[in-house]
This record gives sequence, structure tokens and C-alpha cells, in this order.
Amino acid sequence: MNKLLVVLGLVILVGSAYPATVRITNNTGGYDIWYVYMSSTSDTDWGGDWLGDEILYSGETYSFTVPDGDFDFKLVDEDGDEYIRWDVPVSGTYSWSVTLDDLGEATIGSGSGVAPVPGGSAPVTIANELGDWTIYYVYCSQSSLTTWGEDRLGSEIIPAGESFTFYVQPGADYDIQLEDEDGDTYSRFDVPMTDSGYYWAVTLDDLD
Repeated sequence: MNKLLVVLGLVILVGSAYPATVRITNNTGGYDIWYVYMSSTSDTDWGGDWLGDEILYSGETYSFTVPDGDFDFKLVDEDGDEYIRWDVPVSGTYSWSVTLDDLGEATIGSGSGVAPVPGGSAPVTIANELGDWTIYYVYCSQSSLTTWGEDRLGSEIIPAGESFTFYVQPGADYDIQLEDEDGDTYSRFDVPMTDSGYYWAVTLDDLD
């Protein structure tokens, strides 16, 4: 077989095997994260440290790629304190802005006893270009509905300069509302959702 075809085939296989990105931002306010563990929810052990010889210093972000799936996360800081999340669905880009409020354990997936926000195949990305303001809440629901539903961020936030992606079902119009740390809101209504999704780089010009 042609060696070039073999190499290209391997590249395609590798690229398709790791379609998801995990972005962990250390917003603990002064505590460095020394270990990052991540394993499939079906595994019985944590496996190796994803940071390797690195340290996730306070204020920094570390990213790596994984296959789509449900995962458990455990972070350990310099004091040995742990930040654990169980049953996290990872698809597209999963961002976790770790704060001291995340100390301990939290169940994110269907095992939490709370109905998860319905997913889909159309990615909706919110990029925070507000300058100094952090986005605390993201609501998105079909325009035909009368309620916003659950906060898409959950326990996450979107700091200035960062983005967050979630998924909805295509083929309908959606209303989107964001709320920043001051309680100010930014809304868009009747957004047509195609298979390619929707990208919103929100600025102060979008203030309601």
C-alpha cells in the first residue's frame, strides 16, 4: 500500500477519535492545581494525571482532546483539596472554570436527580467580549416556549475573553439571554438554528 495513503489514513483516524476539547481554567484565586484526572464513567480507576509534569497555575487554562463521552473529573490542588465532578457529558468543547465553590463533589449528568437540559447536534457558542464583565448565566429555549428553562452554564461561568459551547436541536428558532455579574442582560430572539449552529460574540453593544 502507498505509504502516503497509510499516513493520511492514520491522521484521519486520530482526528476522528478525539473530536472533543476539555478546557479547565483555574479560577480558585491563588491555589495551583497539581493534578488533573479524567476517566470514562465506566472505568473503575482514575488512570494517569493529564497534566503530567505541568502545573495549572491560578488564572491559567489547560486544554486537551478526548473522544465524545461521559467522564468523571478529579482535580487536586497544592493543598491536596479535591474538586470532583461525576457523569459529565463531554461533546464539542467542555469548559470548567474551577472556583472554590467547586470543592468536593458534584454530579452533573443524569444521575443527579435533576432532568438534564435537552441536548442536540447544533453547537451554540457564546464568546464573552464584554471586557471586564463575566457572564454568569446563559439561557436558551425555543422561541415557541414561554419559559427560559435551566441555566445552560450550570456551575460554570464565562470569564472575559473565553467562550462556552452547548448543543440544541436544529430546525427551530431560539431565544437566547445572557446575564453578567452585575445582573445586566443581553438577549437575542428568533434566532434560526441550522445544523451548523450559532456563534455569538457578545459585546456591550448587545446590552438590553
